[in-house]
Amino acid sequence: MEVNIVLEIKNISSYVNKKFLVKEASFSLHSGEICAVIGDDRSGKSSLCKLIAGALPLSNGEIFVEGKNLKKHSSLRSEISVALNPPTFFKFQSVIENIKYLLKLRGKYNHKKVVEMLNKFSLLEKMNARVFSLTESEKKKLSFVTALSCDAKVYIFDEPLLNLTDADKEIFFEQIKQLKNCAVMITGNNKEDFEDIANTFIYLSNKEMAHIEANEKYKNFNQKRYSFILTKQPNFAGKVIKENKNIDVLIEEKKVLFPKVSENELEEILKLLVEKKITIYSAGFKENGIEQVAENLKKYFKDKK
Repeated sequence: MEVNIVLEIKNISSYVNKKFLVKEASFSLHSGEICAVIGDDRSGKSSLCKLIAGALPLSNGEIFVEGKNLKKHSSLRSEISVALNPPTFFKFQSVIENIKYLLKLRGKYNHKKVVEMLNKFSLLEKMNARVFSLTESEKKKLSFVTALSCDAKVYIFDEPLLNLTDADKEIFFEQIKQLKNCAVMITGNNKEDFEDIANTFIYLSNKEMAHIEANEKYKNFNQKRYSFILTKQPNFAGKVIKENKNIDVLIEEKKVLFPKVSENELEEILKLLVEKKITIYSAGFKENGIEQVAENLKKYFKDKK
C-alpha cells in the first residue's frame, strides 16, 4: 500500500434483505484529496457512506485506514468522521448535549473547537436549544459542526449541500479546504457543484461504481498562466464569474483563479463583483511562476480587517 493512501476500499459490498445496498466498490483516497461521489438518488451514495462509517453491515471486502484493516483495528473507526444525510440526533436533547455525547463516544471532545465551529456555522446562539426546534438547514449545519470539531484521517459528508443557502455552502466549502493531512469524501447529484473543490470524481449507478475520473481542470490549472482574484467570498465570486462571463474558474482557499484575461477584461469582472457586493482584497495575474497584482485596479480593493 502506498504511504500517502489514507483510506483504501477493497471490493466492499453490503447485502441486506436479499438486496445489494453497495456492490463491489473499490477505490482509495490519498492525504489531501477531496473526492466527490456523484450519482442519482438511490444510486448507493448514502449506503456507501454508511458502510464505510460502520452503520451498515460489511458483507464482503475490506476497509483500510492508513494501511490497517478495520476488521482487526476497530478503534480506527474514530479516525473516520461522518456527517450523514439526513442527520440524526437526539431531538429532545440540546445542541451541545448531542455534540458532547457523539464526540465523547469517540474520545475526541474539544470544547474550544466545538465553540469555534458553532460560531462559524452561526449556531452558537442555538447551543442550548433542543434539536427538535432547529430548522432542517440548522440540523444539517449541526452535523457539520459535529464532524469538523475533531481531528480525523477521513471526513465523509453525505449530500452536504441539501437545504443550505449559498452563504452556508460558502462556509462549508471554506472549512473543507482548510482540512489538512486527511482525505475528504463528499456525495451529491451534480458534478458541477464540486468542480471547484474536488480532485477526483467517483460515479455510482445502481449500487455499483460506474467509473472514476480525475478533475482535469483542477489537476492541470496551476501549470498554466492565470488571472486571480483574492476575495472574502471566493465560491460566490466564482459562481458569479462563471454565470456572467462563461469562464471556468478554480477556487483555491480565498482565491478565484481563471484563464488569463486582459487587464480591461479583469476590470470588467471586478466591476461586476463589486456590484454584487463581493469584497475584493487583490487581483492580478500569474505567469512563469510570478504573481503580480494589477496596480491600476487597486481602486476596487479593500484592506483586510
